[in-house]
Amino acid sequence: MRKEYDFSKMKRVPNPFFEKLSKEVTFRLDFDSLAYFQKVGDAYGFAVEKVMQLYLQKLASAGGTLDIGFPTLEERKDIDAYIERQIECETRA
Repeated sequence: MRKEYDFSKMKRVPNPFFEKLSKEVTFRLDFDSLAYFQKVGDAYGFAVEKVMQLYLQKLASAGGTLDIGFPTLEERKDIDAYIERQIECETRA
C-alpha cells in the first residue's frame, strides 16, 4: 500500500445503487405547508426539498402509525357494515 494516493486522476463512477436508494416523486403541496418547510429550511440552510425529505425519513423511521384524521379503509368497512346492520334492524321493526 502506498502512503498517499492521488485521487485527482481517478475516474468518476456513478453509484449503481442510487436508483434503489431513492426515487423522485412529484406531488402538490399547499402554500402554507410549503412556507413552513421553506422557513425551517432557511433556518438550517437547506433547500425545502431536503427538509421535507429529512422530515419524512424521520417520521417513517419512528415506526409509529400516522393519524391523519380520517378512518382507514378497514375502519370504513366496519362503519359501513355497522350502518347496514342498523338499517336491517330498523326495517325489521
